[in-house]
Amino acid sequence: MSPESRDDWLFREAVEAFAGAVAQRFASSVDAQPEAQLTEPVGALLRACGEPWELAVDSYEQVKVQGVGWPDLGVTVDRLLCGYVELKAPDVGARPESFTDTNRKQWERYKALPNLIYTDGSEWSLYRTGKLATRVRIAADVRGGMRSLDRAKLRALSRLLREFLQWQPVAPGKADGLAEFLAPIARFLRDEVRDGLERESPALAKLRTEWRDILFAGADDAQFADAFTQTLTYALLLARYEGAPNVRRAFAVETLREHEYDVLATALDLLENARDELAMPFGLLERAIGAVNAPSLLREAQMAFVPTDHTDDPWLYFYQDFLAAYDPVLRRNRGVYFTPTQVVSAQVRFAEELLRERFVKRDGFADDSVVVLDPACGTGAYPLAVIDNVIKTVRGSHGPGMVPDKLRDLADRLHAFEILVGPYAVAHLRIAQRLIAAKAPDCNPRVYLADTLESPNAPPRLPDSTLYAPLTKERERACEVKRDTRVLVCLGNPPYDREQQSPNPDAPVQQRKGGWVRFGDEGSKEDPILEDFLKPVRDAGGGVHLKNLYNDYVYFWRWALWKVFDSTGDGGIVSFITAASYLQGPGFAGMRRKMREVFDDLWIIDLGGDALGTRKSENVFAIQIPVAIAIGVRGGRPDPGNPARVRRVRLTGTEREKLAALDATESLRDLRWDRCVTDWDAPFFAAGAGPYFTWPAVTDVFPWQHSGAQLKRTWPIGETEAVLERRWRDLLSRPLDARREAFVETRDRRIDRSHANLFSGEPDRPIAELEPDAPCPPILPFSYRSFDRQRIIAATSLADRSRPDLWRVHGPQQTYMTAPLTIVPSEGPAAVAAAAVPDLSHFRGSFGAKHTIPLYRDAAAT
Repeated sequence: MSPESRDDWLFREAVEAFAGAVAQRFASSVDAQPEAQLTEPVGALLRACGEPWELAVDSYEQVKVQGVGWPDLGVTVDRLLCGYVELKAPDVGARPESFTDTNRKQWERYKALPNLIYTDGSEWSLYRTGKLATRVRIAADVRGGMRSLDRAKLRALSRLLREFLQWQPVAPGKADGLAEFLAPIARFLRDEVRDGLERESPALAKLRTEWRDILFAGADDAQFADAFTQTLTYALLLARYEGAPNVRRAFAVETLREHEYDVLATALDLLENARDELAMPFGLLERAIGAVNAPSLLREAQMAFVPTDHTDDPWLYFYQDFLAAYDPVLRRNRGVYFTPTQVVSAQVRFAEELLRERFVKRDGFADDSVVVLDPACGTGAYPLAVIDNVIKTVRGSHGPGMVPDKLRDLADRLHAFEILVGPYAVAHLRIAQRLIAAKAPDCNPRVYLADTLESPNAPPRLPDSTLYAPLTKERERACEVKRDTRVLVCLGNPPYDREQQSPNPDAPVQQRKGGWVRFGDEGSKEDPILEDFLKPVRDAGGGVHLKNLYNDYVYFWRWALWKVFDSTGDGGIVSFITAASYLQGPGFAGMRRKMREVFDDLWIIDLGGDALGTRKSENVFAIQIPVAIAIGVRGGRPDPGNPARVRRVRLTGTEREKLAALDATESLRDLRWDRCVTDWDAPFFAAGAGPYFTWPAVTDVFPWQHSGAQLKRTWPIGETEAVLERRWRDLLSRPLDARREAFVETRDRRIDRSHANLFSGEPDRPIAELEPDAPCPPILPFSYRSFDRQRIIAATSLADRSRPDLWRVHGPQQTYMTAPLTIVPSEGPAAVAAAAVPDLSHFRGSFGAKHTIPLYRDAAAT
């Protein structure tokens, strides 16, 4: 018997067994869903097909596809997810495009699946992303068993199932398309990891416990699931890019180690321990990345690295594009936005100028004594710009032949930290490719998967084993750089993420941001280094403003000043582009004082970009808050008795015009700087001429400034007492769950909690316990917005921040002035007066702060 006829014979037997099993099940008296009767026979048929076709086929019931639904079967081939099967009751057919009602809605979701069979047992349809590939009917009604089969159609069914089981995804050949291709598969894996943690999967729980304090520092379950997913995705992608024949663990790990991605190789090895519990998404991701055309991506990358123009680098936007498709909210929260090349180049250019002029390093970054660090490198924009700068300098000063040797030397002096595994992997790849293109292939990039803000004295916390050795080594090397390496230039674009509420001092340290900078070493008697920013503000009575200072970029500024200056007592350069709030905010006075202490000179390039304030302008990032570049230098020993010379310039115009202006600026001398005031804590504003600048500030004349009342719900504010009375009655007339929903609960206000009465201070009964006829709290006038007098149900239980101090001083003669004290106003009124207690956002309708000034300190106006 020929192999082909043997295959046909085995297939026919499998289909006959399938038809017999279906007939037997439907002949049973058991009352079961018709679709469920097909589950085991269809799964058995697919498994039986694998033998003659030499495929290891398996199936899983009710497989979750995030954002799509729960197809009846998920099918794997050789342990890799191949596709899905959706079952319908016999007589329903397998033509979902003609379905109605619920089945039609299901099809609208399922047609996004790349390899999908619909079948009712008799009719089979294969779809590829919503398009019909082939269809066959093998029986009028398969419930009739073997005798119902149309044997002439079995060959067509064989072809359909072969196409289904031998499906391979078609991956895009370019990096930008690859980001969108991988994102939904990565989401599927992430959600399965989350589900596994909820089920208390032993393998996942063990990994989470072991890695929580190192690679996924302080991660909750959602953050761990994301880190797990991105680690696996980028490790497999890099292995494929570097030439792994397939991305099964052995090949992928070997390839990563061969190309010195030891940390990712180890991570991949460890993640393999969870494969059995994540077989479906693991398989789908491997199959997808296995289909990536690595040679095509390699050619694209190599074409980008022609002499010095790297604007077409395929990986330049890859991580940003991937995260935008994978999880846009995560991208926004982590501030993953591509730093424009004009910004990066300008910072590197200005730092090189200072190296030549202040430190007599004639070769700038190419000088073998210049050590450089980017503490939050993202996908490697700043290290790459330094490499390009060195290539240009060496070519001009020493000739092209010296470039490889100088780059090998630079590779030992150029360090970068990155805490997120996705950008870390891309940075590693881009830097390695740039060095290879410049004929320096044997350089090992000093990029560390590390938390910059973790203590430089942190002991290893991972198990002491050969398997964990690369992770332990990576962490120790990063700590070594923090503790012992003399960094002369620190530059980059640190993350921006402000804490939205006052920090909870009782929360575990790993759940609070700022790390060692903010909390110091456990058990140490020394103050954390952030105290240098906090103490001057606190001592001046401005502690209430400090909530605005708890921001990632502030922690990175403090760390850089410590690393370059405090830890050495010597000179250096720091250049960051960050949010611009430190330039003038009252909570940042201590930060400005410290900067004036450590620098000799500080240049501020204000790029604007406020999309929310009164003076709107275009931003060079896709964000809504203004940004600024700072370049600070100290030539040698500190001179804390003399404040730094601070200069500021503002670039105006469109985004394109600002970037063009930066690009055209070859030297710091090319810009028209304004000298800033020299007071230690003063905002970085230009020193003005004339008597106006000698007058006292409003906040000096009225030293008590307060935030207005903040409810975080609008229903207790209304036009009349009658309106508010009706709303109160409506709330109390509802059952508990509906009352909870109508109330609009927040973290600080819940209906089952008691709060102190706004006027007596005695505890009020929780709203959950009030009877429907309970009296309404006092209804009083309320200054909701400028010239918009409303009424308010004045109760602490209804307002997250009721501001009792304001209500305590309220009286018939009290007057409140609201003004934008922490922002720059545009043309128009600079202050508004009100006779009733103001809302937090009274002056401008949004983004209120300590903008309220009561004219009297007591209700009697004495």
